[in-house]
Amino acid sequence: MDGAAYINPEDLEINRLISEGHLHEDDLRQAKSLQGGGTKSLLGVLNQSGVLSDDHLLDCYQSISGLPEVDHARLQDIEDECLELINPQFLKRARALLLSAKGPLAVVDPLDDTALRAAEFALGLVLDQVLIKAGDWARAYAKHYEHKEDLTLDLTDSSGISIDDLVADQDRDAPIVRRVASWFADAADLGASDIHFDAKRNALEVRYRIDGVLRTVASESRSAADSVIARIKVLSGLDLGERQSAQDGRATIVVRGRRLDIRVSIIPTIDGESAVIRLLDRPSGLLSIGKLGFSDEVTEALQTMMAKRNGLFVVAGPTGSGKTTTLYACLEHFKNSGLKILSVEDPVEYHFDHVSQVQVSGKDGTGFAGAIRAFLRHDPDIILVGEIRDGETAKVAVEAALQGHLVLATIHATDVARVRTRLIDMGVEPFKLDATLNGAMAQRLVRLLCPDCKDEVALIESDRERFAEAHVEPPSELSIPNGCRSCGQTGYAKRHVLGEVTLSAQTDQPDVSMVQDGLRLVAQGKTSLAEVTGLDVS
Repeated sequence: MDGAAYINPEDLEINRLISEGHLHEDDLRQAKSLQGGGTKSLLGVLNQSGVLSDDHLLDCYQSISGLPEVDHARLQDIEDECLELINPQFLKRARALLLSAKGPLAVVDPLDDTALRAAEFALGLVLDQVLIKAGDWARAYAKHYEHKEDLTLDLTDSSGISIDDLVADQDRDAPIVRRVASWFADAADLGASDIHFDAKRNALEVRYRIDGVLRTVASESRSAADSVIARIKVLSGLDLGERQSAQDGRATIVVRGRRLDIRVSIIPTIDGESAVIRLLDRPSGLLSIGKLGFSDEVTEALQTMMAKRNGLFVVAGPTGSGKTTTLYACLEHFKNSGLKILSVEDPVEYHFDHVSQVQVSGKDGTGFAGAIRAFLRHDPDIILVGEIRDGETAKVAVEAALQGHLVLATIHATDVARVRTRLIDMGVEPFKLDATLNGAMAQRLVRLLCPDCKDEVALIESDRERFAEAHVEPPSELSIPNGCRSCGQTGYAKRHVLGEVTLSAQTDQPDVSMVQDGLRLVAQGKTSLAEVTGLDVS
């Protein structure tokens, strides 16, 4: 082996990640600039900066070290005596956990043997090591070492916390900071779309919106409310001193190795300030049109629409129904097509190599209209409009379609029949829609029944008639929600997309009905009739 060049095992794993498309050169260069002169694990830096997921980090460390992953049952049953054997602050810095008095030692980073050597010295034992995901370590550490810490600030007058007191409390080790961080992490783990911090007379209620439904997860003392809201303001760059007016902000955070864009809205109420945080998970990869989950009819119509090279196509639906995901799949459809594609969004949720993207922040929509006008001077083939919010944006988007461009856009409307009416109400002339509107699509997300606890009931005659009206073969029994521990007693787990589409400029009747699409899902036992009944708007 004399004279043989040493190959860093981290470099081998990084090269593999790049070749498999999990890591980009730009992200690698940025991580190296944060590495601290090479003293930190580059894989760890990539994880902590949100580029590398916990799963990929564990996979890399397993490949390098050959160590097994921790048995998750061990994380729940660490003995109290074991928790006193090693300084908690040292374990925190090393991201390690001693699972029993005789080991093993669970570590996030096996390339750093500091924790192992220190633990062996302290115990006088030779210890085995196991690997633990960064997120699992954080949860286990919080459970065993931080559960007795007080969230409340030690202030004599909780109703009048000064700005100086609030700022002073924002160090990384403060209990309030860790508690807010844990809510963000838990919400992301549970797939929540929003976190609500609702001020009540005597408490601050914390709720997650999961599968479209709010769940209460915590109720904190009123004395902690101001400092919680202050921490949220600090994260999103808002004014700590402003408590009488609504504020909106945004930020990017890293949770379990994932980058999350957050949008923050704070309003004053009679009981104090309330906040709602929208969690926007940046996708690590995009779905193709065929893998969005729509029915075959909707998928085929969507692919037909993407074969056009001019006109306007609008995707409708409520907030959080997946409209942007659908249009992103459409943009991915045009990859390597040689077409000039421009998009204007608020915010940009995914970065494309083949799309020139512009982010605007004008809440009145003028930013969208101005960007579209500028796009027309850049010889585009396809223009994506993140949202048609107002009459000016609607008119400019239609004008762009009249000039021979393919314009893809989202709009808030309940179904395809209302898309044309909504655009006309915004001031678009009907004859221009006749000339440009290729068609429209609407989509919703419905909850799927929990497979562990769903029950069956007999189909009554009125339900049978409902299936007959939609020309869907009725099932012999209906599946209904029940509730168990795995689904949080809701009876539902995860969601499925439903869609309807028309290839007509009139948009008065869909070629495929969303209700019909939903009843097929009911017939398959995947969702309840109650979920689909809510879609039948008139």
